[in-house]
Amino acid sequence: MGHFRKEADIEVAVATERFAVADIYSQFITGESDATGTIVMHHGRVKYPGKVLADFRVVSLDALVDDVCEGLRTIAIDASWKFILHRIYILHRLGEVERGGDVLMVICSAATRGDAFKACTWIVDEVKKEQLIALRELA
Repeated sequence: MGHFRKEADIEVAVATERFAVADIYSQFITGESDATGTIVMHHGRVKYPGKVLADFRVVSLDALVDDVCEGLRTIAIDASWKFILHRIYILHRLGEVERGGDVLMVICSAATRGDAFKACTWIVDEVKKEQLIALRELA
């Protein structure tokens, strides 16, 4: 008899305004069962000084594809096959974001910390390849 693995529960979104990190995380954990041993969250922010312009005013996060959510969902599905996860949440900001502003939120839950940490890292690395969203620093 083969081993059956359930695909992770996936939620993805984009935002054009600030988002409430603590509220999103709080809502995420209320959906967890007692089978979850670890929840890992990445909270990406605009850091200063910039990589291209040391002194910039804002960054512009521009969609490179027609449906960013579908691209984020594809990344999440790939992660659910690479790692044994319960749930995945990805939220990415679009538009102009100030220094210190929230850009990316990734939350992964799993039975074990190894899968949760590896999956969260892998998802962030995939998103940062800038195949879905380009980041430009503006003076």
